[in-house]
Amino acid sequence: MSVLDDVMTALGTVLPRLAAVTGTPGVAVAVATSDELRTAATGFADLAAGVPMTAGTVAPAGSLTKPVTGLAFMQLAEAGLAGLDTPVDEVLPAGLRGPGAEPVTTAMLAAHQGGYYSDIVTATAPTAPAEPILEHVRRRHGIGRAVEYGGVLPLVTPPGVYSYSSFGVGVLGGVVEHLTGEPYGARVHRDVFAPTGMADTSIDDGTRSPWAPDRNSAATGYMAFGDWCLPSPPLRTSAYPGVGMYTSAADFARLLQSLLRTARGDRGLIGPDSLAAMVTPRAERPSPHGVRSFSGLTLELADPDLGEDWWWGHTAAFPWGFWWEARVWPHRDLAAVAVGNRWDMARFHNPATRSAPGLAVEWAGRWARSGAPAKLPDMDGRPRWTGPRPTPESSRWMGVLVGERTHGLLGVPDPLPVAALTGGARSLGDGDSGGWDPDAFGRGVEQARAVAPDPGALGVLGRELGPAAALWMLECGASSADVTMPVGFYARAPR
Repeated sequence: MSVLDDVMTALGTVLPRLAAVTGTPGVAVAVATSDELRTAATGFADLAAGVPMTAGTVAPAGSLTKPVTGLAFMQLAEAGLAGLDTPVDEVLPAGLRGPGAEPVTTAMLAAHQGGYYSDIVTATAPTAPAEPILEHVRRRHGIGRAVEYGGVLPLVTPPGVYSYSSFGVGVLGGVVEHLTGEPYGARVHRDVFAPTGMADTSIDDGTRSPWAPDRNSAATGYMAFGDWCLPSPPLRTSAYPGVGMYTSAADFARLLQSLLRTARGDRGLIGPDSLAAMVTPRAERPSPHGVRSFSGLTLELADPDLGEDWWWGHTAAFPWGFWWEARVWPHRDLAAVAVGNRWDMARFHNPATRSAPGLAVEWAGRWARSGAPAKLPDMDGRPRWTGPRPTPESSRWMGVLVGERTHGLLGVPDPLPVAALTGGARSLGDGDSGGWDPDAFGRGVEQARAVAPDPGALGVLGRELGPAAALWMLECGASSADVTMPVGFYARAPR
């Protein structure tokens, strides 16, 4: 057996338990070397329908789109159409970023140093027309405010300082579109997805269904309150070069496998020198991984001082239901990617050290280096009771949180399909769900929508829920006795 076989045998044993203890409905993982690719999966892509999760299940991949945009731009740089030090305004339509825009280079955009604050998905209802990326970039600059909470903060800040921005990478996608004279989605499909065999991968830009090849292949994302899971609201993003890709664990592993071959010197989507430029540290960044972290060009890099253990890749999420982890260890000739369809609403995010995808990828890399355990203890992989049973009152609290996140933080004005969300709600455990009240959930959503996107009013609403809601949040896994609303962070307003 190869090292990869040993790793996948161990992952196959531990993955059901890992999904259970993290309360994740379904997890899929793919691990590759330059020459081999293996997959494993557990749990459900859809709880209500009983559809199993597989490594071929398609899901919105959020920020895993960013390296795709980086690769597409590096292809243009290799063709001589732009350079890393090219001022971005020279490779965009004249005046697109408005008058008086501060000088920013393409590399600064790719390294999140372009002076854009906005971090969150610019979301709309999926039925809304898809906005061409260049029109979106022009319109957002005209507005001049970040999307969070209706534009409390400016869109543009002084460039040069690291500030993670999906919108900034969207601007870089606009560069790709402008220089090539063709839609961004068509370009990356032909020059990134097709050459690497990513047959089930697409960009949600309105030109093709993201659910290729058929709707049944797609995962449902879940907003989790302990082990009580509601389907996440359907959303489309306007800044799709930063967050608009739909892919599977197996498909994205094919992309990473191609980059592994480039890392060892082969010509692939780009040449070795271009890949080396993408994985050169450019700015230190906050790290969710427990090690010092840097930004490369649309890639996240571990501390180079790790030596043989050094890796690069990306963490990704899509609200409010999906988390991904993707890493490449070039010195080990190893890549791993995993997806889970859970968003922990009590903690607001699933850090890599606590999420099923993050742990699966971390363990794959560790076992490839040190050897997979010869025997793992016998484990009971049944889902655990990890939170309080729903009640009419907590059903309303759930609705308030969902409404605050969607209508407040994301500023989505359209009403949510509440009946579809409540109809798909399920418990991962064996407890009594008789207290679940769909009508109360709907009332909570409307409470938040009525005052959104005003961050002050939403903060007041959160405080009015009182200590009982704070205790409930702790029971659902929150790290503090607080109703987890991100107003204070994204709007700089007191909660």
